[in-house]
Amino acid sequence: MTSAIAAAPAGAGAAELRAAYLFNLSDVNGAIPMSWAGLAYDRSAGELYVTDRGAGEVRVFRQSGIEVQSFGDDEALGTVTDVAIREDGELFVLALKNGRAVLERCSYRGEPLAPLALRGVPAAFAKGFAPEAIRYSGGKLYLADKAHLKVLVADTDGGVQATYDLQAKVAAEAKNRDDARMTGFAVDPSGNLLFTAGPMFRAFVVSPAGEVRGFGTRGSTPGKFNVVAGIAADERGYLYVTDLLRAVVMVFDPSLEFVGEFGYRGEAPENLIAPIDVSVGKGQVFVAQGAMRGVSVFRVEIAGPDAAGG
Repeated sequence: MTSAIAAAPAGAGAAELRAAYLFNLSDVNGAIPMSWAGLAYDRSAGELYVTDRGAGEVRVFRQSGIEVQSFGDDEALGTVTDVAIREDGELFVLALKNGRAVLERCSYRGEPLAPLALRGVPAAFAKGFAPEAIRYSGGKLYLADKAHLKVLVADTDGGVQATYDLQAKVAAEAKNRDDARMTGFAVDPSGNLLFTAGPMFRAFVVSPAGEVRGFGTRGSTPGKFNVVAGIAADERGYLYVTDLLRAVVMVFDPSLEFVGEFGYRGEAPENLIAPIDVSVGKGQVFVAQGAMRGVSVFRVEIAGPDAAGG
């Protein structure tokens, strides 16, 4: 059973957001209780990889929301922290082993194939670099050290292609330098880096050339940021940002103008509690929550003059 959630457009002539709750991710026993899961969407296969940190495993779900496999209990992998998926289904797994971040190539079933070593990391950048997140886009791997606002870009053989040290640029906006750290991290189909900085009430888009654009204003009304967390982009460049405290998913167009929001705090199936991460694909939006609420799935449509083809 679906529940319709209509979000009013930002203003006359603006794109209009329509969202409907569909279901929660499930197995044969029903909805799976999870908290603070990490999400990675495989656009080619239409599958969602969920890093269930509480259970210490990665669960894989079809577009229908049913679990099809899981992995992560192999000691050879270490403790999985994040997963990225290539078009052919090969996985790049970021894990902690003996207190260090390591990369492993895996089959689509999560079977370890070979370690992946990074080559050509600049010495100054490598100092203290401790990646916590990994993404794949356009044939490249993106590794993010959230605490230090560093992102490394490599090819799938580990050869470093670019590095971004964003601390100075972002800290310039912060009242307190310690607030300049990533909360959520993603990469859009064009290779733009996307991240939120919860303590700053801001989100950022960084072009491949290093141009930084920030957006977001602190507040408790629609479109305002309170405790922002996850961020993702759909195939057309619309951005989805979760807010832990306001318990909504906000949507912004490619020019960073607010379109609408959905979710809202509550116990009903269509409501959200502490949405921590978000992923988007093929008209569906996946939202990971706290309080053992698992992952909710919404159907989202964006229509209007600014959303041709939506």
